[in-house]
Amino acid sequence: MGFYSPFSMKRTLLVNIIAYFFIFLFLYTGASKLMDVHVFKEQLTSSPLLGPLAGIITWALPIGEILLAIALFIPSLQLKGLYATLILMGFFTVYVTVILFMDSHLSCSCGGIIEELSPKEHVLFNSACVVLSCIGIAVARRKEPTIGFKRFAGSSAIGLFLLIGWTLFTAFSTPSMIKTGMEGRLLPSFDLLLADSTTLNTDKIPTGKPMIVIGFSPTCTHCQAETQNLLQRMDSLKNTRILFITPFPFDQMKVFYRYFKLARYPNITMGRDSQDYFLKYFKAQGVPYTTIFDSKKRLKQVIVKEARISDIVQAAVE
Repeated sequence: MGFYSPFSMKRTLLVNIIAYFFIFLFLYTGASKLMDVHVFKEQLTSSPLLGPLAGIITWALPIGEILLAIALFIPSLQLKGLYATLILMGFFTVYVTVILFMDSHLSCSCGGIIEELSPKEHVLFNSACVVLSCIGIAVARRKEPTIGFKRFAGSSAIGLFLLIGWTLFTAFSTPSMIKTGMEGRLLPSFDLLLADSTTLNTDKIPTGKPMIVIGFSPTCTHCQAETQNLLQRMDSLKNTRILFITPFPFDQMKVFYRYFKLARYPNITMGRDSQDYFLKYFKAQGVPYTTIFDSKKRLKQVIVKEARISDIVQAAVE
């Protein structure tokens, strides 16, 4: 008769819970990347670090995530899967941290709803996952754990799951409309390189009509979705000027401009802000970043993340 250890079952349960969390995470993000593989590739191409490897990573990363999820599901491979998870999440954390220091407006390529997280929220989420994988490895390897170890491992895992849940909740529950303290100020003056290769200073934009100014990334899926939804409501915005601004490369901007056929809309202007003045002026943490100005070019409202078109229309036309 073998020796019965209550912790043996609890230890297995804790490791399984951690493994199942990562199984769900990797299956979800891997499948999301494959479903929008062309968008994923464009996002990688625009990365200053991974751009040269975009062709390989486009397929290797999502397939690798799915294979890792399968490994975590197989008991005999679970520990090795946790080690691989630690390495992968560690890489993600370092990458996002470096990107945050380089340019906080670069678009995320995580896949699915994880893209809703801001760069700082990404670092927090990924760091929690790194520590969680470490706990899973430590618990799986521990032969004769002490009471203190059991309590520490269990309480730490619970705390990390709560932190991850809180990070996701706050990311999605944050009101889209915010107060910046700049309400009432005039649209600042800066230069733009337009889609037709001419230049425009924002001082030259005439008053007399309300204006929507959107900071965007050409490869950002939320920017693309907001643009598509905005075009569907153009009948309500025909007397409103719409200005798209991006700090990203001119050729990427032109692809975006042609894809949505924006030349057919006389009230839409798109320009490259080579100095990234607009987004830095508002201290934007990400894109899309939508600002509404009145007919005198005074700031009325700021909407962060992908905006509901009803909110944009209401703020612009009232």
